[in-house]
Amino acid sequence: MRGNFIRFGGLTLLFFVLACAVPLCTHAQSSAAALGVVVKSTNANIGNAGASEGVTVYSGDYLTTGDGGDLLVRIGGLSLELEPSSGAHVYAAPYGAVVELNHGAVRYTTPGTQQNVIIVASDVRVKPAVGMPDFGRVSIDDPCNITVYSQRGTADAKVGSESHLVEEGKAYRVRAVNEIDYRQYVSPDDSDYHNHHQHHTCPAAFDLAKGKAPIAAGQSRFLLVSVALIGAASGFGVWRAVESPDRP
Repeated sequence: MRGNFIRFGGLTLLFFVLACAVPLCTHAQSSAAALGVVVKSTNANIGNAGASEGVTVYSGDYLTTGDGGDLLVRIGGLSLELEPSSGAHVYAAPYGAVVELNHGAVRYTTPGTQQNVIIVASDVRVKPAVGMPDFGRVSIDDPCNITVYSQRGTADAKVGSESHLVEEGKAYRVRAVNEIDYRQYVSPDDSDYHNHHQHHTCPAAFDLAKGKAPIAAGQSRFLLVSVALIGAASGFGVWRAVESPDRP
């Protein structure tokens, strides 16, 4: 009698555990929201798996491209394109998406609505203007130097306490305050984002072209650079692939 009671109790407990596990598993699978879809892919991965056209991209996915690779993702009216040898984490956001560029370069387009994308590279944060179609490019030249180019529209770039409007047709080399060493990847919009990485102060920048001493404290971290050099290095001047077919 007692043995039967123990067996019955064990079965009841097992049933309870399994019943609780099902919704937990379901929650774990659905906790990463579907974010976008791959529309073009060459030598590219999502995590450790190859990224093929039509595959869903989820919030928190790590997107990478190899040598000669290319990865184009659509997120509603937004488009993101990773250039060769690049990597970025992408996250859902109330306004659209936030991208943490880890290396390489990413190109973006916005539809001219309230939907937008923010790109974070080291401690530089780039936000295209809302309400007008934008497309541009953000690249990590090295962990302390970020280039921001707005080919169409404008974008606000912020580093430390300094912000600068990147006007249409202009490009800026931005000197980061800190290089980022990640312990765990979370959305840059998370309230505890800074608890998941360490900052390493970038050394003072030198004006290599003129052989001058390090840039003085209080001097702007934004340096206007040649758009022609950006285009020649990246092929950006002929980039039209991410534009909507019905966009003028």
